[in-house]
Amino acid sequence: SSWSHAFLTPKNHLLYPDVDADRALYEKLRVGDYEAWRKTPLASMEESGQQEMLNWMCLAGAMAELDRRPDAATFIQTYIFNSSKCFASFPG
Repeated sequence: SSWSHAFLTPKNHLLYPDVDADRALYEKLRVGDYEAWRKTPLASMEESGQQEMLNWMCLAGAMAELDRRPDAATFIQTYIFNSSKCFASFPG
């Protein structure tokens, strides 16, 4: 999935995604720190161009309730494309 989008990140002059904010949420996802996700303010996500992360908020909430941690996760960072990418899978 794409995370922050350059064209939605005015603090970076709409030129590149908020890789630092993406990386921080990825690290929390990787270790299963869903409480940190729950505490992330909407305004912070909008400022970072992370509107698509709202879909991942639902996933994080569901995995928190099921007490599941990712069994695999990958973050592909980029400053030159529109957005970084994240992939995660969870045990069934």
